[in-house]
Amino acid sequence: MIRKKILLFQGGRYFGMEKNHKAFQSILDNYDVDSYESVDIFSNRDFFEYSTMIFFSQEGEFTDEQENNVLEFVSSGKGFIGLHGASASFKSHPKYFEMLGGKFIGHKEQNKFDIRIIDSNHQITKGLSNFTFKDEPYRHDFSMTKDLHVLAEADYNDPDDPDPEPIMWVKPYGKGKVFFCALGHRNLSLKEEIFQSIIRNSVEWVLNA
Repeated sequence: MIRKKILLFQGGRYFGMEKNHKAFQSILDNYDVDSYESVDIFSNRDFFEYSTMIFFSQEGEFTDEQENNVLEFVSSGKGFIGLHGASASFKSHPKYFEMLGGKFIGHKEQNKFDIRIIDSNHQITKGLSNFTFKDEPYRHDFSMTKDLHVLAEADYNDPDDPDPEPIMWVKPYGKGKVFFCALGHRNLSLKEEIFQSIIRNSVEWVLNA
């Protein structure tokens, strides 16, 4: 049986990209994971050989051609999984954020906060209980889309901004599926069993496995 291939994009991350690649390959041991650090991979449609892509990025800029290729990849019926800084990357590309569903607007200091599962019947969150996680308390602008389905929200215990924040969501994009999770600032997150489960479940969901 031919193993499905996953494109892992880590552009802009400042450390540990080789270790991250090994961690993702271990978490997703039923797939072949190839890691890239440059947006050059998106300059033509050769990357359409991948079944889905994971963005674990920090920053970056696309050319128009690269952005259009990424969006066409997803809209053609494939998957996009964004983790943490994926919502803070490609800041000058509104079409990217329309696809993703939210755009990072800021965060306060790292701390432990509570995460509440909103939809426990979804394939990604099924079997998961509410949990506490140490991370950056991301806030997002959701004005560019109306078709989010929130799977989990975070209570940042912030008296200045007490509203809960959607922290995991899914949405359609054309014929494709999009999942975003705001967790993952620390490379140590990849060793957390709950985060590993979220990654595995999201890949299975976008691939209809």
